[in-house]
Amino acid sequence: MSTPLFTASRRLLRPPFRELLRQIFRRFPPSAGYVLVCLGTGLAGLLALYALAIVFALCLVGTGFLLLPTALRALRRFAEFHRRQVSRQLRVGVATHYRLPDEGAPPGAPPSLRDPAVRKDLVWLLAHSVPGTLTCVAALSACGRAVNWLSAPVWWRLVPRERGSVIMITVDSWPKAIGAMAVGVGYAVAAAAVLSLLARLHALGSRRLLTARARVPLAQRVKHLSVTRAEALDAHDAELRRIERDLHDGAQAGIVAVSLRLGLIRRALKNRPEQVPEMVEATQQLTQQALDSLRQLVRGIYPPVLIDRGLVDAVRALAALSAVPTRIDIDERAAPLRAPAAVEAAAYFVISETMTNIAKHSGADSALVWLRITERGISLRVEDNGRGGASEHAGSGIMGVRRRVAAFDGSTELTSPPGGPTVLRVEIPCGS
Repeated sequence: MSTPLFTASRRLLRPPFRELLRQIFRRFPPSAGYVLVCLGTGLAGLLALYALAIVFALCLVGTGFLLLPTALRALRRFAEFHRRQVSRQLRVGVATHYRLPDEGAPPGAPPSLRDPAVRKDLVWLLAHSVPGTLTCVAALSACGRAVNWLSAPVWWRLVPRERGSVIMITVDSWPKAIGAMAVGVGYAVAAAAVLSLLARLHALGSRRLLTARARVPLAQRVKHLSVTRAEALDAHDAELRRIERDLHDGAQAGIVAVSLRLGLIRRALKNRPEQVPEMVEATQQLTQQALDSLRQLVRGIYPPVLIDRGLVDAVRALAALSAVPTRIDIDERAAPLRAPAAVEAAAYFVISETMTNIAKHSGADSALVWLRITERGISLRVEDNGRGGASEHAGSGIMGVRRRVAAFDGSTELTSPPGGPTVLRVEIPCGS
């Protein structure tokens, strides 16, 4: 004869309920991690709101304008950090469109309150810090209550009777403790479902605020595209000159040397035949050097590994050959995805140039390449733990990276405080 508890347990183990439980507990760990991170950033956001209020108050007397660019830059980095958390939670890209710098503004110019996206970041900070923090506290409180029920057999004998209660039940015996634990199992399932739901609602709300696009004036947009197009043409012209120079100084010189050697061998066949084998061997070495020069030139134009194996494997090959130990963070589900060839080549050369700069100038002993490929484009981030202080002066590698990305209407953001770390973030859209 089955008891009601046994019958209910059997119903819960049926396939539909089993699948529901599996989904709940599969989503619980990432949701719990997201809620914990949001609780920490929400408390930090309260301090940030207090600091911003002080800066805005100081603006009334003039001194706050000196601190405002730094405060808005910190706000933007804080929002970018949370965009990555939301993207990881929802498994979708979270992007925004900040207003383009004014004409003549230096690269990396600070954000401005005239930018609607910056004002949206302020709204997000207020929402994240107050109701967002309360949402996280409510979600974690439900989990704490479930732990209280489940652990009743452990603590009920260690606390005074008047304090040994869960909800409205006083646990003062083993049967009640076991019963509380059994009820706690169901409570834990409900708490896990509530936490996952609140985490998703929180992430969706944050995404709505953080993906607000700024309205870029048409004239400014056309001017920016004209500048980036001119820079792309200049870069293309410089690349053609580099290829011509490399051909002239490398492969062409090697082929001329081989031709001269062959002429000497023809004369030696009549006068000094015993020296011919040695001269042939030297000519073979010159031929191999010319071929190596050509391969290096072709690799610089468009790496063959991109054609054969795609961007993911090409980046892995770069990391394996890097002088600085480099860790790769690539979404394996995106490995089969292929962006347009020009976009893949741009991303490859951005990573290659950045890793070369790290090896030459950063003094780092480790680096990270983070890469995501979606149907909308390529997102990448290159970090190192070097000395920092990277600049974007004319002729620097970072300036070349920015121009290469701008040719695709992409965005480049460099963060490199003195002492490090240096972080380069790049977004390259796939134009349709």
